[in-house]
Amino acid sequence: MQTKTPPENALKRKYPEQTVLVVTRGNDGRANVMAVGWVMIASSEPWMFALGIDDAAYTYELIRQKREFVVAFPSESMAKETLFAGTHHGHSLDKFAATGLQTQTGVLVKAPLLADAVANFECRLVCIVQPGDCPIVFGEVIAAHENRSPRVLCLYNWGSNYTLLGARKPRTGRLS
Repeated sequence: MQTKTPPENALKRKYPEQTVLVVTRGNDGRANVMAVGWVMIASSEPWMFALGIDDAAYTYELIRQKREFVVAFPSESMAKETLFAGTHHGHSLDKFAATGLQTQTGVLVKAPLLADAVANFECRLVCIVQPGDCPIVFGEVIAAHENRSPRVLCLYNWGSNYTLLGARKPRTGRLS
């Protein structure tokens, strides 16, 4: 049975939610990383992601500047680094130096890939739409990379207090 409630109360029930790390590189050559929870596939022809990124974020500034970025799906082992990337601002802080995140060179964009991620998607900016207080960034996937180890699983946000954990498939392969 449903009970009427304010949206902020109902939204607490949406977890777990996918969390990604968005990687950019500035004109000065310094890479930046930011955790983003508002992410979705926006198209499959061509492949595109849509990301809700605060307009005051350094990542948003760099995406507008360079018109490219990487969407990385962090692995369970990256929980501490993901929390740091999502709770610290990159304007004056080198988050890669602070976290020790390992990187690899991408193929088509200047922003680095995250070596320990489940998957990385190199993206070119398609457009930015601002339907409310948060800009939505659309990026077309121009190259994709995956970690093929079956032991490397995605990291999820399990609650509004940033409880970052992995998720396991049911043993039967289906939900009861």
